[in-house]
Amino acid sequence: MQPRILVVDDEPLVRDTIAGVLELDGADAEGVGTGEQALCALESDGYDLVILDVGLPGMSGFDTMREIRTGSDVPVIFLTAAGELSERVAGFDLGADDYVVKPTELPELSRRVRAVLRRRSSQVAVLDELNGPCGIRMRLRSHEICVSEEPLSLTPKEFSVMRLLLERRGQVINTDELSSEVWGYETFGSRNFVEAHISRLRSKLRTAGAGDVITTLRGVGYVIR
Repeated sequence: MQPRILVVDDEPLVRDTIAGVLELDGADAEGVGTGEQALCALESDGYDLVILDVGLPGMSGFDTMREIRTGSDVPVIFLTAAGELSERVAGFDLGADDYVVKPTELPELSRRVRAVLRRRSSQVAVLDELNGPCGIRMRLRSHEICVSEEPLSLTPKEFSVMRLLLERRGQVINTDELSSEVWGYETFGSRNFVEAHISRLRSKLRTAGAGDVITTLRGVGYVIR
C-alpha cells in the first residue's frame, strides 16, 4: 500500500517538487500551504507522514506541530531553513521524528522519509506498560509516566529516551545508538544534544523522587539497572 504523505510548505514550487519526488518513490503525496490547512487535512484524511516547514505564514510550523501532537502521533519531519541547534532541539522536543535543514538533496529526503516510515512500522509495542526502579511506571498507549503513582511530565523525546532505557533495562546504550533510535538517523552526531536530554531527564526524575536511576558509564553509555 502506498504511504500517504502531506507536504506543508508555503512555497508552491517547493511543495510540488517534494510531492513529485515522493510520488516517484512510490508515495501518494499531497501539498498544502499553511498550518491551518494542514490541521484540516489531518482531521479529514489519514496520512502516514507529514513533512512540515517551520516558517509558515500565520500559524508557524512549531505551533502546527503542537496542535498535531494534541491528538495524533503521525510521524512528522521538519524540513526548514531554520537550522540553529536551539531550533532543532525545539523541533525534536515537540515530537518530531526527524529535522532536515534546507537546502537538502531530494534523494536524501526520500531516504529519511523511508527511514521514518520503516522505524514507525516496527514500533509496535508488545507490552502496554514498562516498570523501572523507584516506582517508575510507563504506560505506552496513553503516553504516560509516573513515579510512585505521581504523574511525571516529559517531552516526547524525553519519553522516548526513557522508554528505550526501560525496554533494555540492564543493557548499556551508547550515545550514537540513542541518537539513532530516538532521533532516527546516524548522522545526527551531536553528543552534547543527547547528553542535554539525559541531563534534563535526570533532573525531572530526581525532583519526582526517583533519584539517580540513570547511570553513566564514561566512554560507554547509559543504563537503568
